[in-house]
Amino acid sequence: MTARLVVLVSGSGTNLQALLDACTDPSYGARVVAVGADRDDIEGLARADRAGVPTFVKKLGHFTSRDHWDRALADTVAAFEPDVVVLAGFMKLVGDEFLARFPGRVVNTHPALCPAFPGTTGPADALAYGVKVTGATLFVVDGGVDTGPIIAQTVVPVLDDDTSSTLHERIKVAERTMLVDTVGIMARDGWELDGRRVRLG
Repeated sequence: MTARLVVLVSGSGTNLQALLDACTDPSYGARVVAVGADRDDIEGLARADRAGVPTFVKKLGHFTSRDHWDRALADTVAAFEPDVVVLAGFMKLVGDEFLARFPGRVVNTHPALCPAFPGTTGPADALAYGVKVTGATLFVVDGGVDTGPIIAQTVVPVLDDDTSSTLHERIKVAERTMLVDTVGIMARDGWELDGRRVRLG
């Protein structure tokens, strides 16, 4: 059975594109059934349109409260019956109700080796700390910020002449490969969440 992916984006959608490309191969085991966003007129939505994938937008400012937005987002995503919800550069935190609707099935990436350097400045923080390696993490989303159970990690060396921008760009490349490879394994072979441990296959 082909796994159903709903992907949420806020920007250019390069990770989304990598997933769309992978899904063109039937042996990958998954397909993107919908792409959602928290804003209009972004390249991520255009990528989905070009691929013939349904899209939707849920702007936080259009709702009376964050809880109302979270509930509406969950309702819309649920209508597509996803096996996995991928947050691919989605710049909003989903809430408890959203996570409760898709337990253990919402995944996100972070440009650092969790639990180190959480938040939006991971590559810059790694560089400032002077670490010799950093990388990217794929994790199951929980109620914290980049704190969920780790599914996969990939290591990226920190070079002597790196800036936060050059380091982040190399992390993005490694992150994209990790995301596509791991979501494919999850789709084909399944996964098990046992406390903080995630077992693939």
